[in-house]
Amino acid sequence: MAHNKSVKALETKKRILEAALKLFLEEGYEHATMRKIARLANLTPGATYYHFKTKEHIIFHYYEKSYEDHLFAARAILSGSSGLRERIAGLIRTHLEVASPYHDISKALFRVAASPGHSLSPFSEESRPLREKNILLFKEALEGAAEKVPASLLGKLPELLWLFKMLIIIFWLYDASTQQQRTYRLIDKSTDLVVKLIAISNLPVVRSFTEQLANLILEFKPYS
Repeated sequence: MAHNKSVKALETKKRILEAALKLFLEEGYEHATMRKIARLANLTPGATYYHFKTKEHIIFHYYEKSYEDHLFAARAILSGSSGLRERIAGLIRTHLEVASPYHDISKALFRVAASPGHSLSPFSEESRPLREKNILLFKEALEGAAEKVPASLLGKLPELLWLFKMLIIIFWLYDASTQQQRTYRLIDKSTDLVVKLIAISNLPVVRSFTEQLANLILEFKPYS
């Protein structure tokens, strides 16, 4: 009986999420209401509120589900390659591959989430748990790589790589090329540069510069 209830709850959440994403895309996030979402999902408002208290809760559920799908794909990358370039590029590529079916809705939501003060922003306090999970993936990528990463940068690089991924995602959102192929070329070329910069940071003459650059970026990041 408990199992049946759990399955039914998951199915209901899926219906609500699908209805919400459709409505956000058609009417915009700000104009979509919980009542409209309930109507489109063929549910009562009470049933909808039982599973999600607000629109923000629906989107965070979507974020969490996307992260879980990405994590599954990322594990295959991290277990299958020890090369630093492949591990970094692979984490970013798999994120976008998982998000690819939701490209249009991601673009629509970004209009709201672009403000660092909005709860849906990847830089918000509400997004901190998910942000930290993603940063930990880059930490794992660095620690398991065959290449040596300077000890002085190891504590900072995971967050810097996550910020790097955020820049790639913004480019991807507005990439009008077929299947966003320009974004994937950007990932390849920019990751090459990042890995080269990490490699030369092992040289004492370069290490001081890269440490200063890392500190500067983290000092002015758009969140605390």
